[in-house]
Amino acid sequence: MCVFSQVEEGGKASLLQHPLQLGDEVVIINDVELSGWRQEAISLVKGSYKTLRLTVRR
Repeated sequence: MCVFSQVEEGGKASLLQHPLQLGDEVVIINDVELSGWRQEAISLVKGSYKTLRLTVRR
């Protein structure tokens, strides 16, 4: 499980139509469903080029 423990105030995540919040759980990154490993999430984010699409669960 990959859960946000910090959201930078004034950063891109806080400027979204539905801003990310502490405790939001990332379940899909760029159409790839996460199996629960933090390293997997980091790899997918780093592998993103121009667009990063996240699906989160509150």
